Amino acid sequence: MVQRFGPGSVIASEDDVLAWKQLWMAALKSWHSPYKCLVDCSELTITLADAATDAAITKALARTTKFFEGFFLRSIAGYGLKPGRGLEKLPFKVFDTEEEARSELGLRERGTIAAGSGDLRAAISIQNHFRQHAVEVSFNEPVSIDTEAALAVFKSKLTNNLTQWHSKWSLLIDCSNLTFAPSLHPSWANIEKFFRGFFMKEVVGYSPRGDKSQYPWETFRARHAAAGRLEGEGNFAGDEADCKSRKTTPSG
Repeated sequence: MVQRFGPGSVIASEDDVLAWKQLWMAALKSWHSPYKCLVDCSELTITLADAATDAAITKALARTTKFFEGFFLRSIAGYGLKPGRGLEKLPFKVFDTEEEARSELGLRERGTIAAGSGDLRAAISIQNHFRQHAVEVSFNEPVSIDTEAALAVFKSKLTNNLTQWHSKWSLLIDCSNLTFAPSLHPSWANIEKFFRGFFMKEVVGYSPRGDKSQYPWETFRARHAAAGRLEGEGNFAGDEADCKSRKTTPSG
């Protein structure tokens, strides 16, 4: 799992720690096996008003990681260490660079997952937004779908997720870590036809990794714009799609 704190993220109270925990829990809905966690802390600041607050936040952070160890967290490391940000209060090691943190966790160097490799299925993260009638797909690492084998893995994971659905749904795809070969557009059309037979209504993407023309579905620059399209179809609440949290958004 990769987590990133957005610009201006601040932990200044136990409530902030709880907000992080809740987002982390939400990301775990798509995980069913032990995992390692890589945290980008480069935009995070931990502010301490007094000794009592210091102690309370430190204990809350320690409880949080201990809690997730009970939910199959194997190890965790962060990167983006900067002086004066209070990151030493985190209950895990924070390194200067991503490479150092990856080395600590025993992760391979960042790169694009080979099409059809065994890592592809694990890189696909699925969240079900039942109230909004939407399935959201994201990719934990850069992925290239450029072979029929890779596309089959994508279809298989989406198909397995259908066991949780008994009503109409739409597909929302985070393309920030995805490249898609245009030569596979006809094959995707067949897959889309297959899913429409299982009550899928729309497919939209957001945050394209490069040229939008590579994707066989309509793609928007921002998530709220893509969700707005589904909102127009009566499938998604636009206020939830805007994601105006100042905390973190874990990606799984």
